[in-house]
Amino acid sequence: MLRAKSLKKALCLLLVLLLAFIPSVNSRAEGDDVLYFGALDESIAQNVNTAIVEKGEFYITGAVNASLDFESNQYVFNDIREGTVYFKEFLVSQGDTVKKGDPIARISVSIDEIEKEEVELNLEAAKKNLEEYIQDTRLMLNQYKIAASQGSEKDRKLAQLSYDRLETTFKSEVEKRESRIDEYTLRLDQIEELASREYIYAPTDGVIGYLNRFRSNEVIGYWPPLCILNDPTKVRVIVEGGSDLLRYNMPVKIVQSSNGRSVELTGRVKTLKSPANSVNLMAQNDIIEIYGDTTKLRPGNEVSVRFDKIYVEDALMVPRTAVKSDKKGSYLNVYVNGFSSKRYVVIGGADGTRNWIVSGVEEGDVIILD
Repeated sequence: MLRAKSLKKALCLLLVLLLAFIPSVNSRAEGDDVLYFGALDESIAQNVNTAIVEKGEFYITGAVNASLDFESNQYVFNDIREGTVYFKEFLVSQGDTVKKGDPIARISVSIDEIEKEEVELNLEAAKKNLEEYIQDTRLMLNQYKIAASQGSEKDRKLAQLSYDRLETTFKSEVEKRESRIDEYTLRLDQIEELASREYIYAPTDGVIGYLNRFRSNEVIGYWPPLCILNDPTKVRVIVEGGSDLLRYNMPVKIVQSSNGRSVELTGRVKTLKSPANSVNLMAQNDIIEIYGDTTKLRPGNEVSVRFDKIYVEDALMVPRTAVKSDKKGSYLNVYVNGFSSKRYVVIGGADGTRNWIVSGVEEGDVIILD
């Protein structure tokens, strides 16, 4: 009986010791866990690549090809109507600015040598006839003058009348013959000028828009024209067929690049595509008004019309690498108190490097990039 009681006391003592030992072990284990996880959190915090949600301008640009339409232009023709005109070479290129009287093309002219000889012979004959007429008439006038001072009164009167009549006729005949000589001289000068003509000149100021194609030594007539001169101050942009992206009064940029030369001007869409308008009043092409110095634009070269398809002034912006997605949609990993919080977001658009976030995060939130 005594032995059984001693065994019972020993078991109770062992149980008490076990109960006292177990909390101590749990306490150390819990402490070890806290230290372990804290060290792990600190390690993550040191290696996480983050960014801040910021506000900024978000825009996506669009572009369409277009052409220049010069409202005022003038054709340049071969203005030589006589002889045979041979084309040699153009002295200008498309897009060059010229002034009135500047040479456009070099030419040579072959004249009718027979006509030239005829004019020269007629001129010599006219000069000789005039000289002989003057000599003969002056001799006769002198004879009438002598007769008017001698003989009977009747003979003197007849001589005086003949003198006066011949003197009047003499003056008009000399003028007529001198006028004929002037005509022959002018015609001969014209022929010689044609023979020495080397250029076709610009009839007005402008920009070379179109150059015709002629071979060297090709015979050219009045038609076709050699080129077109455009008025650079009266130009607009035409988008053939129109574009659904362009809207009335939309600001745009007109860009033209060629041969390493770039020109950029501003403009505004002038065509209205409201469904309230009659179909007959709606233009098929989009027309854009240009602002600035249009003389820098080159006719014949295409232009690019650039515009903002999307523009938000105070958009929430995040790097594109921060945006993830799963079956539910797009989300961001927001860094809060050392932990990552998954937040689903609505994306409004994206450009090359950034995403516009419509909702889901706020300005100043820290997001995880990796």
